[in-house]
Amino acid sequence: MSDLIDYIAWRGDIPLELDGLNEADAAILARFSYIPFECLEKPPAEELVPVSDLMRMTLGDESLDREERWKLRDRELMAAMGASRRFGPLRAGRFVERFDERLQTQFSAITVALGDGRHAVVFRGTDNTVVGWKEDLNMSYLCPIPGQRYAVEYLDRIAEEIPGPLLLIGHSKGGNLACFAGAFCGEAVQKRIETVYNFDGPGFFDNILETPDYQRVWPRIRTVIPQFSVVGMLLGRDEESRVVHSTGNGLHQHDMYTWETLGPGFVHLGTVTGGSKFVDSALKAWIAEMTPEQFELFADTVYKFMADTNSRTLHQMRENLLDTLKSFARSLGNMDEETRRAVLECVKLLLLNAGREVKERGWREKA
Repeated sequence: MSDLIDYIAWRGDIPLELDGLNEADAAILARFSYIPFECLEKPPAEELVPVSDLMRMTLGDESLDREERWKLRDRELMAAMGASRRFGPLRAGRFVERFDERLQTQFSAITVALGDGRHAVVFRGTDNTVVGWKEDLNMSYLCPIPGQRYAVEYLDRIAEEIPGPLLLIGHSKGGNLACFAGAFCGEAVQKRIETVYNFDGPGFFDNILETPDYQRVWPRIRTVIPQFSVVGMLLGRDEESRVVHSTGNGLHQHDMYTWETLGPGFVHLGTVTGGSKFVDSALKAWIAEMTPEQFELFADTVYKFMADTNSRTLHQMRENLLDTLKSFARSLGNMDEETRRAVLECVKLLLLNAGREVKERGWREKA
């Protein structure tokens, strides 16, 4: 079955100006935003440079081999993009990256000139850092988070410096940031937005969906999720989601490299799996039964435990599993009685809602 890299091999010899940007192209740009340019000796600056140049910079930088975020498939994607007539001549830059443990935010964005007068503003999703994971938890009870405010500021700045139509693109948290920036940017900027591509990104609380700002942009939002979606089903949205076939299992379907391509897009399905609906319903019921203060306490406690492991990334936590388990035991022992009771109550609510879903749905389908 074909994937995003196979798509470049199929369509890569046709420049974008001859065959306009499609769903697969947008997904490739969303994945392109994950390339850890901040780790380069000379990250992309304000000036936009050809993607082919960025390919040579990244593939030629041996220091990236020690970077966890520089994934094998990203290396393949970068090589394919840079060597193709479709992506190689595109110019990318205006790269920003902000990582702040105090504010619990991990934000990154890059702008790509599409060669036809349009520009794509692309927001990176969650990386594998503990801070990035905590920021995702914060989105479940808090809006706006710092990353969402940064996204609006970045879009407004880009729009002031660059004329013409705009496309907003992002995967996972990046999809949410693209939607939020499109809704709450300046009104003149919003009128220039053609399409917002949200690839398996979470939605919003009703108080956001009901604002005039969001209502103006939502008809231009294109949301794509795999058949077993968890992240993309969180919270609410007004637009319909297009479901694509993934070759991955369970949560691994969030990885866009597992999404099956067909021609200029993906293989689409009618609906998500019963397993996805089950998880979505259980999680939403769990969050709905907790006050924002309860969820904040739960999220902060989990984050403190993760931070106490002295691991910067989830990969490091898995690699040091024994130390991670010891840290978890210490965290439970060091909690005051009220906090421990509150955290255990949150876990109990989650299990009760999951059990209720199993009983009410008679759920048997595997993800």
